[in-house]
Amino acid sequence: MAEKTEGSWLEFVTDRPRLTVWAMVVATLALVALAALPSVWPERFGLLNPLTIDTDPENMLSSDEPVRVFHDDMKEQFSLYDMVVVGVVNESNPDGVFNVGSLRRIYELTEYASTLRWPDPDNPGRQEGVVEEDMLALSRVDNIEQEGVGSVRFSWLMPEPPDTRNQALAILERAQRIPLFDNTLVSADGKAVALYLPLTSKDMSYRVREALLDKVAGWKDTGDQVYITGLPVAEDTFGVQMFYQMAISAPLAMLVIFLAMWWFFRHVRLITSAMIVAMVAAASTMALLVISGSTVHIMSSMIPVFIMPIAVLDAVHILSEFFDRYP
Repeated sequence: MAEKTEGSWLEFVTDRPRLTVWAMVVATLALVALAALPSVWPERFGLLNPLTIDTDPENMLSSDEPVRVFHDDMKEQFSLYDMVVVGVVNESNPDGVFNVGSLRRIYELTEYASTLRWPDPDNPGRQEGVVEEDMLALSRVDNIEQEGVGSVRFSWLMPEPPDTRNQALAILERAQRIPLFDNTLVSADGKAVALYLPLTSKDMSYRVREALLDKVAGWKDTGDQVYITGLPVAEDTFGVQMFYQMAISAPLAMLVIFLAMWWFFRHVRLITSAMIVAMVAAASTMALLVISGSTVHIMSSMIPVFIMPIAVLDAVHILSEFFDRYP
């Protein structure tokens, strides 16, 4: 162990343990307060930086990263949108989803999805959400048929919900006859139908997903199963759930470290002191991250889990040498 040196900071803190602990507690609480207050009351603490969370994995790359610039340019050039895909599956009905009840519900779900738009807070007068004009669904795509010699007839594939079984099966037959829709909009066995919902911004994917889940909440006894996927949903859902998981994982990591140290040293007071150091290190680091105006990304949300085991390393060395000298 390091020997005390006359006039050194080590001698100062060891001779004044209570003062050192109080200074540590006050400094930690002050940092946490400076990070939390502007987030809770932004109107009163406008000069401080509030907590800023960004769950977009793309922002883990800089905005001028060549691959990201090329990706954005191609999306703009070809008018591409991030897509939410809704799959409706029915395996209990012999006709799959192409029965009167299922197609009626799919039609209603499509009409509801087309209304999922909200005012854009950054651009007054504009709306964000589902791009209705580019939706792909049974009731939003064309049925292409030859009407006569040298003429082609275009009509909606499902202009309205069918009333009979034959009408429902006719929709399946027409959809499978068009290569663009076969095994993309409808499955080969007729048990599944997909809805493709383009978004003005992938930040809206989580909100659109939650609205769709609320809409289909009453479908449990109908035989229809709804699956919502798509890259923006996966990214946004992962980003949102990541912070919830960190709220669970960080305390669990602390508990595992505490139990492991108790197993080795069997002295709660000494172990608690090491755990306090770990908590202070994690809380102070995250508070400084917020105070400095840095954005909390998916990866930075895991900082406490990494800091806590690192913070107890020195404590383990000190405790081990203490137990070796004073068994």
